[in-house]
This record gives sequence, C-alpha cells and structure tokens, in this order.
Amino acid sequence: MKRVLLGVLVVSALAGCSTPLERRQASGSYDYTTQPEPVPMKVPKQLKEPAISSEYQLPGPTTGSQAMGARVDVRPPLQVLPLAPGTRLQEGADSVTVLIENQFEDINLKQEMLENLTKFLAHKSIPVTDTDNSAGVLKTDWIETVEEFGGSIWGKDEYRLRQRYQFNIEVKDNGRTGALTIELTDHEELIDEQDQDVVLTDSDKRRYSIDMLNNAISYMNFQRKQERKIRQIQDSEGMELSLGKDADGNAAFTANAEFERVWSRLDKVLPVLGFTVKDLDKSQGTYYVDYDPNQGFWASLWGDNDLLALKSGAYRIKLSEEGGVSALSFQDADGQPLDDELVTSLYEQFAEYMKKNARSL
Repeated sequence: MKRVLLGVLVVSALAGCSTPLERRQASGSYDYTTQPEPVPMKVPKQLKEPAISSEYQLPGPTTGSQAMGARVDVRPPLQVLPLAPGTRLQEGADSVTVLIENQFEDINLKQEMLENLTKFLAHKSIPVTDTDNSAGVLKTDWIETVEEFGGSIWGKDEYRLRQRYQFNIEVKDNGRTGALTIELTDHEELIDEQDQDVVLTDSDKRRYSIDMLNNAISYMNFQRKQERKIRQIQDSEGMELSLGKDADGNAAFTANAEFERVWSRLDKVLPVLGFTVKDLDKSQGTYYVDYDPNQGFWASLWGDNDLLALKSGAYRIKLSEEGGVSALSFQDADGQPLDDELVTSLYEQFAEYMKKNARSL
C-alpha cells in the first residue's frame, strides 16, 4: 500500500510541473519535424509531370507553416452553443459569426445587440478601448488570465494569457436579422513574463473566439429571457380602457398603451368575448372577425346578460396608435364605422376583459 501511495504522489508531482502550454501538446516524439525535406521528383523533359496532391503533406518550411511539433494544439475544436433563441453559426477563417433573429418587432435589433454586448463585457470586467455605435464595432483591451503551476522549494512559476478581441455588429435593412462577428486580434502567452512566441493557427483562433462568443450568447440569452418575462407580466396585468374617439371622430375605446401591447392583448381577449378571428392584417392594425355567440360553446357558457349587444355577423376591429395612446374602433364587414351608441354599449364587457389578469381569461 505504501508503494502505491508513493507512486500516486510522484505522478501528481510530475503532473503539477507541466505547464499550460505542455497540456495542449501531443504526447510522444516530434521526429517528423527533423526529417529532411523531400527531394523533388525529376521528370525528363519529354515526359509530362504527374499531378501531386498536397493533402497529406507534412507542415514544414516548404509549406509555410510554423505550427509544427510542440506548437500544434491537439485539443478538440469548440462549437458555438445556440443558447439564445434564433441564433445560428456562420464560420469564417479568422473570425466567427453568429446570426441573430429579432424576437420583438418593436425593438431595434442593433441597439439590443450593442447594449447586451456592452453589459456582458462590463459583467465580465472586460475593459473596452474603442466603441463605434454607428458602425457597430467594439474593441476590448487586454484580457488577462493568470495561472500558477509547478511548485517546489524555489516557488511557483506563472503562466499569463493575454488577448484582445473585436466585435462587429451588422443588421440587415429589414431589421429582422443581425450578425455578431468576433475576431481574436492579439494573442500573447508568457511564462514568468517571458513571451513564448506562440503562433496560432486558424483552428486555434476559432477555438478562442468561439469560447468568448459562447459566453456572450449565454449572457444575451439571459437578457432575452428576462425581457420575455417582463412582457408576459405586462400582458398578464391587463389594461384599462376608456371611452373616446378615434382619428375620424367615431366612438372608440382608448388605452394608454402602445400598439404592440394592445394588439397582443386583443389576440387573447377576442375569442373569450365570442369573436372568431378569420383573418388579420397587422400592418393595417385590423382583425377580421365573425361574431356568433348564440351557438355551441358561447351560448352554454354565458347567460343573456353577458352577451354583447351585437348581431351575429362579420366585423372589422381596427387598432391605431398616436403618441402612446391606442384607439380601438369597430366597423362592419364593408369597413363602415358602427353606430356610436352601439359601440358605447359594448364598452363594459370589453373593458372588463381587457383589464382581467391573463390567467383569469
């Protein structure tokens, strides 16, 4: 038993002496790096030279590659984790790009991405040296990671990783899709303040970029979930309606709420009041509905006092907004406004259900 314990201690001590750089290197020999360069094939002038593939050519001076032997990082590649809704990967040689879909039509996607990215960097205490909001560019200062290794009676050695990144945000003219690109712009690895002169391959750069990007996407996912929860709470709280006039001077219901919130609320309330939505045109703020509460489910659910003072048939319900105040107007199937007195008679039932908690609908 004592011999086994001694073996464990020796292995632990040896493992503790390995540097962070050595942990990424392949085990075994690097004899291939000392092999002489292959001699070019000599082909007589009267013969055609055969095609030679470079697919299995080892890296070396003739290939222009400095990633040889101990310089090769053997760790498996990282993958972008699509944690945030509506994200998908688009890879490049030196940079990594994620495409992000807009989740709310009333939000400026570029501003949302910039704000979330700025908050993420501040949350991670990552300094920013340059910000150009109009161009959607953020550049970080040096990000340092320090690790001690070794350990003996002479003290420990210090490994320091220093990196700088650049983030670029671009949003298409339609405002629905944005691209977040990250690029590793500077990289240094030092042991006891001595630069190790590490040369990164494209694969190495992607690994570091994806690691940073995954953290940014994870933070954005958290922020987006919070925004959805806030909106759900707002929707569940309901809203107060008042009798008023629309832009054409016809009787209407008004609410101190933005178009998006009232539109979403109507989608929940109209079926409860006995309307069947046959079609809708959000750009025109119009629901095309049928009202027939005297059959089936609605007739058995409500008594006569709960029914709207409205004849069965097709109608249009129009929503408009001006200055943060939304107006709800009622029209017949041909788009003619309903009588003011009839609209007023609908007010109590509409007002009651528009202000109900969403769980009670």
